[in-house]
Parts: sequence; C-alpha cells; structure tokens
Amino acid sequence: YFSLLQDSTRQLSGLVDNVLKLSRLESQNIISKPDEYSLDEQLRRVVLMFEQQWSKKNLYLDLDLPQCEIVGNKELFNQMWINLVGNAVKYTDCGGKIGIRLDASLNDYITVEIYDDGIGMTEEVQKHIFEKFYQGDTSRKSQGNGLGLALVKTVADITGSTIDVKSQPQKGSTFTVKIPK
Repeated sequence: YFSLLQDSTRQLSGLVDNVLKLSRLESQNIISKPDEYSLDEQLRRVVLMFEQQWSKKNLYLDLDLPQCEIVGNKELFNQMWINLVGNAVKYTDCGGKIGIRLDASLNDYITVEIYDDGIGMTEEVQKHIFEKFYQGDTSRKSQGNGLGLALVKTVADITGSTIDVKSQPQKGSTFTVKIPK
C-alpha cells in the first residue's frame, strides 16, 4: 500500500507541476531574458538526466551533437528537451534506439531532431498530441498526464520555433524542432 501511495503521490505532484508550468507559460510569467549558451551541452545534460531509465531498458543512443552556441531562453528550451527526450525513452521498448541530431549549418535556423524506434503513433493521434491532457497511448496512462507535449508546443510558440512530428505505428516517431537563429 505504501508503494501505491508513493506512486500516486508522484503522479499527482507531476500533474500539479505541469499544470503550473503550463499556466505560467500561457500567461508568460516565467519568461526570462535570453542567454547565450551551448545547445549541444544542454541536450547532453538532458540525456544524462534519463540515464537510469534508458540504461534499465538497454536503449541504444545515437547522438550527433556538434558544438552549437545559441541565444535563447535556456530554461524554456530545457523544459522542451526534457519532455521530448523523456517521451522517447518512455515510448521505446527495451533494446530500442533513440537519437538526437543537431544541425546548425543552415543560415536561418537550428534544427534539433529527437527520434526513436518506439511504438509510434497513428495519424489520428498525431493530430491531437499537442492538446492539453491528450494521451494517445492509454496503456501507459499511469506514466504521464497528457501535458508534456502541450508544454513543448507552448515553448515552441513563445520562442518563435516550430515543432513537427512524423510517426508510424510500431516504427517510431521523429520530432523536429526548428529554432530561428
């Protein structure tokens, strides 16, 4: 019973935390001044945050993160990467593959692709994934609250970035974020 109580408390705490973050983002109360920082290093740190989960699932990581300095809201982008990498880990089965590719070679924007060979999504699910409280995979409902991708979309909108998804059931998903330079 204690274990169930702990799990429920963790889930409720995550829900409250995400609702508060989304609310502050939508009212733009937590937007700080842009910083110059290393985007590649930020992405590496986010990957390390999930080391216990990807190690436990024996996931293969494919990282292509050349050095890239960026001027942007470090806190907001960090939240975006946490949600996208966390989903990739959550929805990839044991022994699967997750990748992150960073490309700053284009003149107008920096591209970050986060991809996996996990469970993927139908076209119908893809139409709704950025909506608040929407969960396409109800079998993993206990692991989330349907706010992560709504937060990602809000951050993209606030920062002038775009986010696209390509996915197929049982073939994985690729989320592409384009950040204006």
